[in-house]
Amino acid sequence: MADATTESSALILTSRELEVLRMVALAYSNREIGLQLSLAEGTVKRHVSNIFTKLDATSRMGAVRHAVTLGLLG
Repeated sequence: MADATTESSALILTSRELEVLRMVALAYSNREIGLQLSLAEGTVKRHVSNIFTKLDATSRMGAVRHAVTLGLLG
């Protein structure tokens, strides 16, 4: 059962942001994510920026670590 922190963090990330975050965790580049999801690279950059803000992260690895801690990538 998820705790309140995990639930609130999952709720603040959109389904697209979660999808992008999963690909970030697999070490995909912004360009690769864009190609896989049919998004412009700039759109992917915006999603990644939003993820950083929402997870209070300053790097891709930091965002992934925080997401794993919160159970968002399980």
